[in-house]
Amino acid sequence: MTFTRWVYNKKSSKYAFIIDRLGRVVQIEAIGLKDPMVKTRNGVTFGANFKTVVGKYANPDGYEIAGDNMFVKYLTRGKVAFRFARLAPKKPQVVVGVVVAAGKS
Repeated sequence: MTFTRWVYNKKSSKYAFIIDRLGRVVQIEAIGLKDPMVKTRNGVTFGANFKTVVGKYANPDGYEIAGDNMFVKYLTRGKVAFRFARLAPKKPQVVVGVVVAAGKS
């Protein structure tokens, strides 16, 4: 299957849209540190910590950890995933990326 990726650079963040061969948006990703436009259905925004995300979405379907970075997936129930990064030494990881994916139709 062929997909197209459109990336828009804004002042405080970057947006990527994945479009399938029929022209449908199947995934949206926002990356940044602060942007009031980025908010999930459950109210998670950039800067949220892991405890906040788990409080809003419960236990994740899966996760990946690489050093100070973490990718937490809620794809089965919420069709959303979060990228966390440690922005300062001895501070907790916070959300710096949000991915929302369409479900199968």
